[in-house]
Amino acid sequence: MKVDFHCHTNASDGSLSPMAIIDLAVDKQLAMLAITDHDTTAGFEAAFDYALDKGLHLISGVEMSVMWQGRSIHIVGLNVDVNNAALQTFLASIRESRWQRVEMINQKLIKRGHPCLLDRVRQMVGEGVVARPHVADVLIERGYVKDIQQAFDRFLKNGRPAYVAESWPALAEGVKRITEAGGVAVMAHPEKYSMTSRKLNLMLTDFAAAGGKGIEVVTSPYRTSTSVGMADRAKRYGFYASMGSDFHNPNHKWRNLGWLADLPDGVTPIYQAW
Repeated sequence: MKVDFHCHTNASDGSLSPMAIIDLAVDKQLAMLAITDHDTTAGFEAAFDYALDKGLHLISGVEMSVMWQGRSIHIVGLNVDVNNAALQTFLASIRESRWQRVEMINQKLIKRGHPCLLDRVRQMVGEGVVARPHVADVLIERGYVKDIQQAFDRFLKNGRPAYVAESWPALAEGVKRITEAGGVAVMAHPEKYSMTSRKLNLMLTDFAAAGGKGIEVVTSPYRTSTSVGMADRAKRYGFYASMGSDFHNPNHKWRNLGWLADLPDGVTPIYQAW
């Protein structure tokens, strides 16, 4: 069964509208899809009726920014109740933290002689979810840098003059909100955190203790040593095995919606959790 449980629309930092994502999923012949925008369920809500009309099984989802031992981590909540008031209040607080961070970045840039960029960022974001790439886009637009990588290297990443550290909720708090909203908490793209095997295992131990139930095992179209290692961890911790492309933009040729290898043998697919 062809599925993808991690993708983004322009309700957060994706380039396609929720309806365009549904059209792409249908074109790719996906049986199930989860829209997991950053810190909002707006993309899922906008697409739900359209997906129903198209015959696509759409799963509610969200990708949360949380902290573990001083590190920014992402967790995905799948099959959450989007009408859960506590969850929506929690997500709204994270979105507010995002704006506060961008405002502090803006102040640092002003001190370096750059004009205020907040109005342009707000125009770009609209009702979506703000992130540092929006700041990078304005810096590109104004000719200060040539691309996003240079914007981060020169201004926005850790150690550079406009960097502002993340201030997200604790990992356990995010898991709690997902679980209390009837969802399944999944560790997103664990291979991206550049941790030692020991550190990753410690994080997964804490994640499981907090109520985490799943781990993204497959995140690419190829069977790799990473997916085998994550499958082993799924078995070890009793996690459901999820798979997600983390799709954002059709111009990113290295990543496409539903372009995923099969799950390794011996794991329990995440869709068996609902």
